[in-house]
Amino acid sequence: MKTIYTMLFASLALVFAISTANAAVLVVSTRGEAAYRDGAAWKPLAKGQTIKEGTMVMTGVNSQAVLNIDDNLLTIKPLTTIKVLKNSLTKSSSDNAIGLKNGSVNARVKRIGTLKTRFNIVTPVATSSVRGTEQNTSHGPAFGTRIQVPVGLVNASNDSGVNRNVGGRSSFSLRPGNQRPDPLLGDLRNGAITQLNPANITGDEQAGLETFGDQLVDNFDDALGFYNKNVGGAASVKVDLIWPNP
Repeated sequence: MKTIYTMLFASLALVFAISTANAAVLVVSTRGEAAYRDGAAWKPLAKGQTIKEGTMVMTGVNSQAVLNIDDNLLTIKPLTTIKVLKNSLTKSSSDNAIGLKNGSVNARVKRIGTLKTRFNIVTPVATSSVRGTEQNTSHGPAFGTRIQVPVGLVNASNDSGVNRNVGGRSSFSLRPGNQRPDPLLGDLRNGAITQLNPANITGDEQAGLETFGDQLVDNFDDALGFYNKNVGGAASVKVDLIWPNP
């Protein structure tokens, strides 16, 4: 009987501990100047403390803070302001939303068994859904919203009906005043020293590749493989190198 009571007490304690942990977000670490808003006042953010849903967090120059949100890590970069819009965890689902007012964050979201995970990062112009992956999101009045995905695939959308999957070499960039984002492969194209696409594709194919990027590629290593999957033989590449004056 004593053993049964001991096991029952331990089970109740575990349930209570889980319920308590679910109600807050844990501060893993801070560096430099990091603060949270408590009512009308800003107070220093400290390692080991918990913050509640609705709390705002701000970092200063050369500063950052790392939050553990339902076992997912959110790194708040320097000169960034965020708000914990939602933090909910049940036996079947994890539902979180982070509002990014300005600055940059990195989110690493785990996929835990059959647990339904929803982790959204919301900026004033776009929303991204992170599931079992890593995402870098930035927002500012000068450049708008930028989303890059080092690992996995992220869905980005806005109120104008834009819905894009971002991953691999692609990036989501929505400039201020624009309703549609830049081409997903824009960064790759702008950083290249030569033409990236085969010369025999149509204008519509070119536009589709730039707009949707890696979403067109399912079973091929790259976009060229997608367009040239039935083309064999030799190929030539012309590269013009322009060297600066000594």
